[in-house]
Amino acid sequence: MKYFQIIILLILLNSEVLFSRDSAYPLENGVRHMGVFQPRMYGMNNNIELSTHPFLFLVKPNIQLKKFHGEINGYGLASRYSFNYPTPLLKLLQRDGIGGLLANDPDIGKVPHLFVFQSECLITKEFSNYTLTGKFGMSICPGCDLDSRHLIDYDLVYHRMALYHYGMGANMGFDIDYIHSKKIIMKADVDMFIIPQEKMFLEHKFLLSYNLTTKYILSVGYKYSYGYYPFNIEEGLWNMFPLLDISWQWSR
Repeated sequence: MKYFQIIILLILLNSEVLFSRDSAYPLENGVRHMGVFQPRMYGMNNNIELSTHPFLFLVKPNIQLKKFHGEINGYGLASRYSFNYPTPLLKLLQRDGIGGLLANDPDIGKVPHLFVFQSECLITKEFSNYTLTGKFGMSICPGCDLDSRHLIDYDLVYHRMALYHYGMGANMGFDIDYIHSKKIIMKADVDMFIIPQEKMFLEHKFLLSYNLTTKYILSVGYKYSYGYYPFNIEEGLWNMFPLLDISWQWSR
């Protein structure tokens, strides 16, 4: 039951946590991509990629823009910017009974307005059958003062919500995408998250994607996490979660 809650929370808090597409190169103009758990991505003019999760937008307004700036010595460079407003979602979770994951206690108070901005740099090097991508980003939540008692101390969830309490954080990571054949693509990554007054959090993901048709893609894999949480502050805790998704891609 806990695994199910964690995955639902991750999808709600950040729809790209489980199935991120980290590459400096954007989708081609006119190409669209979407999954059951993934946001909808739009390839646009001027090397711009826009993405949002349309179903979650009603409870958590979100948008992300990636701009490809060109190549330098064979390395593709891009910047990525995102905005999230998680307050409506957190208010839905702050209640008694089923679905209530945040304390509904007058002594703790209500969830404040939280505006989260993130900026990232991406560098990608393409080879004949694989690509390497490095990234570095900063996140800020101006004026955020979410009570620490509202932070959900689940694996993968805690440090993402801690941003709402501390107001800032940083992330860096490394990705490798291997094209085994026209139908099989494998992806592995390592991500580190740095939050003020917290120890570093580490995540690793592996995905195997199989092209069922020219349009539909099946992805399976796992997500590994390691970090220090309030319930286990003396020792690091690791955990692993299964991943499964179906996505589809088309041109307008």
